Amino acid sequence: MDRFSDIGEFGFIDRIAEHAQRNRVLCGIGDDCAVMAAGQGCVRLVTVDAMVEGVHFVPQAPPEGVGYKLLAASLSDVAAMGGKPTDAVVAVSASGDCDAGYVERIYNGLFACADRFGVAVVGGDTTRTSGALVLSLTLTGEMARDQVCYRSGAREGDAVYVSGTLGDAAGGLGVVVGDVDLPGKVRTALLQSHYQPEPRLDLGQALAETRAVTAMIDVSDGVASDLSHICRQSGVSAVIRAAAIPMSRAFEKFCEVSGEKKLDLALTGGEDFELLFSVSHTQIDKVEALAEQYSICRIGEIVAGDGRVMIEDGDGKRALLEELGYDHFGKGKSNHR
Repeated sequence: MDRFSDIGEFGFIDRIAEHAQRNRVLCGIGDDCAVMAAGQGCVRLVTVDAMVEGVHFVPQAPPEGVGYKLLAASLSDVAAMGGKPTDAVVAVSASGDCDAGYVERIYNGLFACADRFGVAVVGGDTTRTSGALVLSLTLTGEMARDQVCYRSGAREGDAVYVSGTLGDAAGGLGVVVGDVDLPGKVRTALLQSHYQPEPRLDLGQALAETRAVTAMIDVSDGVASDLSHICRQSGVSAVIRAAAIPMSRAFEKFCEVSGEKKLDLALTGGEDFELLFSVSHTQIDKVEALAEQYSICRIGEIVAGDGRVMIEDGDGKRALLEELGYDHFGKGKSNHR
């Protein structure tokens, strides 16, 4: 018997992926969203995310933040395809002793996020469980078929970019679960990144319209892990430069006080929900033109290889970057949220 702890989250996904392609499905398991033909040159995007009390959030977490993040995580999946979100359905599994007021406040946060990004919450399901509170959200989106950004198109010579800064959500988690003495403004900034991440929908759509992006993914498990997904599905490898990894002052202050290694945490912390993407070397100007409006940073290149990610230091020395991003069953990775 193979246990989940033996094969890991992604090992299980690989096992079932070959059965997923049916009828109008253009892309099933293996990308940020499923992509289905919708007629007249359009596609329908579908993604689902679940959050479990004690795994994704602690019982004392602000419920509004939990609800906001539940939707924001799925919005980030749609952003990674270059799409526009449309409708959401939500399923809640709660024990009979669960505080209904707490769950209502979760919905308040979810509705705040939905209102901000123009998403209609159109239904769902409520069931009883004997265990922890479980939340699940399914989100749909739409876009032009010829603009969809998949994970599998990166080619040797492409430039690798990331949006925003990395590590802030992990720093926020550190504030939640640890006793870290930080200035109030720093704590607030990191906690906001953790509970109210900013899905990069506008940037995703702008990048898709350039048609310069060859592969894209959102940073949910950490750059080390997420870039390896692009590399494996594209049949290439990548080199990223340590000095180019963008970090905020708040995150750097957290690492200074907590003793965390800032480069390691920035690359493996996860849940930043930034966009990580490769760009054809012949069309870099189209993406650089967006830099005045959006915060994007070139961090490396795609090279020939077999799915590995390497990191290059200031002296030009390269080392294999371990995939220490989040895996729900801890197969060879750090396992924290």
